[in-house]
Amino acid sequence: MHWSRLVTIHQLRVFCAVSRLLSYTRAAEELGCKQPTVSAMVAELERATQLTLLEQRGKHLTLTDEGRELYAHAQQVVAAADEAWQALAEQRGNVLVVSRPLRVAADTTVGTYVMPRLLGAFHRRNPNVALHLSVANRAAVRASLLAGEVDLVISGRPPEVDGLVAEPFLANPLVAIASPEHELVGQSQVSLPRLAEEVFLLREDGSGTRAALEEVFEIAGLPLKVGMVLGHVEAIKRAVAAKLGVSILSALAVQREVQYHTLAILDVEQFPIQRRWYIARLAERPLTASANVFIDFLHEYKQKSEQSRDVGQ
Repeated sequence: MHWSRLVTIHQLRVFCAVSRLLSYTRAAEELGCKQPTVSAMVAELERATQLTLLEQRGKHLTLTDEGRELYAHAQQVVAAADEAWQALAEQRGNVLVVSRPLRVAADTTVGTYVMPRLLGAFHRRNPNVALHLSVANRAAVRASLLAGEVDLVISGRPPEVDGLVAEPFLANPLVAIASPEHELVGQSQVSLPRLAEEVFLLREDGSGTRAALEEVFEIAGLPLKVGMVLGHVEAIKRAVAAKLGVSILSALAVQREVQYHTLAILDVEQFPIQRRWYIARLAERPLTASANVFIDFLHEYKQKSEQSRDVGQ
């Protein structure tokens, strides 16, 4: 009997999880089972194929050449199986059935101020889809995509990665903010050189928002005075409200504070800085049925947002 007849989709699914994460423990956590079960499934697969697929080198688990070859094909088999089951479920009028959580990474601003509302709406429509969201700065989001820890990323600038498939998602205008009592509030078309005299409160290196401001100042040949580096948008908003300096943040992140007059948006030349968030993934990794459904949902949200913005103009 050919070994392919002894291999199951479930074994390949487990093998793909271990190969992607290079950890039996983390694969077990993702699959919702125990680590010995995952190890046993991979061992069974190795016996069926008569191949050595994974090797332990010190503390690190690595794929062999044979393992890498099987992993490339196994991903396609598992994705095809998911698509087939989904097609059958749709024909029967069933909701989406998912074998593992959809993993999404988002940069700090979109992950904090946009995604929670979106995930609530998505879950109401697709209650059987388990979705894990991780929120981090742009550099960490890129690292998680490369490490295979997530299926999709939503980031303010597409990560610089070979084989990346990226498409625009939502507009993300960046605005200069200050305390309502700041002397620049109410002034029209504040010049960049005047803004450069202010002390800025910024996110850490690796933040897309900070990178956008640094780019504008570098093109203008102006120095950027960084008075304080804070690890979260909320901390920056509080510090700006306390008159410790000015900052630049997404307009979406300061809507409430501007509405209640705890922060003010400055009218500065070349502002708002027009940016977008992007949906990105690696082309070499086939999309699961749940990922396709989630992307379609994001497209629908994007379309509705753009329509409401056009109506409001």
